[in-house]
Amino acid sequence: MSVLKKVNFLIAILTAICFSEIAIAQAPQIAATQSNESTRALAKIMVVPYNKQNEDIRTVLDENPHMRTAVSKVKEAFDQRGWSTVDFVANLRAAQANAAFTSDRQSNFKSDLLTTSGADFYVQVDVQLNLDENGVSKNTVINVTAFETHTGASFSNKTGTNKFASQDYEKLISKAFEQIQEEFLNTLMVKTDEIREIGRATIVEFNLDENATLDFDSPIDSGEYLNELIEDWIATNAYKGRFNLVGILENKMSFDEVRIPLYDQETNRPYNLNRFATEVIKYLRSKGVEASRNIHGQKMYITIK
Repeated sequence: MSVLKKVNFLIAILTAICFSEIAIAQAPQIAATQSNESTRALAKIMVVPYNKQNEDIRTVLDENPHMRTAVSKVKEAFDQRGWSTVDFVANLRAAQANAAFTSDRQSNFKSDLLTTSGADFYVQVDVQLNLDENGVSKNTVINVTAFETHTGASFSNKTGTNKFASQDYEKLISKAFEQIQEEFLNTLMVKTDEIREIGRATIVEFNLDENATLDFDSPIDSGEYLNELIEDWIATNAYKGRFNLVGILENKMSFDEVRIPLYDQETNRPYNLNRFATEVIKYLRSKGVEASRNIHGQKMYITIK
């Protein structure tokens, strides 16, 4: 073999080794957050009645016919605009028939209902009719507030009033809502479009267990430092690469914003922070780093052991 051929052969081998090392070091991207895998599914909305702390949401509609009218009118507005809505009454009846929703879980019934409904957002409706002794309402007030189901974050809030005096309660409620309908729906559309586009914001924090043998500057088997390994994985798997590392302390590494998609980009099924946490734990363990997770709302805490 000529000297030139030997040189070319060695260059080819070295190039292959370099690319191999890069491939090994690079954090893998999970299919669930790959934004180009599939079209994002549209968000789903459920319209629910407002209930006071001591009121059972299961009986609010039965005891307040005006609330039934208000919920129906708001849901109808979403349907007319082409939104995908989840029927509150149908889900309520299904939940009541489900043995998992027992009386000892009454305080959590509403949150359980919302979580299992498949709704990405819910709109809470409250209505008040100030009736005189003849049953005439001279001041009708309707309040609508939109929340993100998983985080409880409020996205849009409007209050409409109708001071026309009448006993036609349905018409009074409709007129009060018409005052705010377009502005409310348009604001919510902007917010939901934004979340579908850039993902749901979460907070991710990595902590060291008090008995951990590693710290964030410890080299691991692949030769990377632990903090580099973590940052590379987050950068690769945050939805559309949107994340912000706020700081690294002696025993804590914090991201004040990591975006995850509303829907799994491979299956179009709802995606949540628990699944994101599972993937990072799997990756850390593949690198010889033991870890556990703790999730509260849209905050994820990973403990390095």
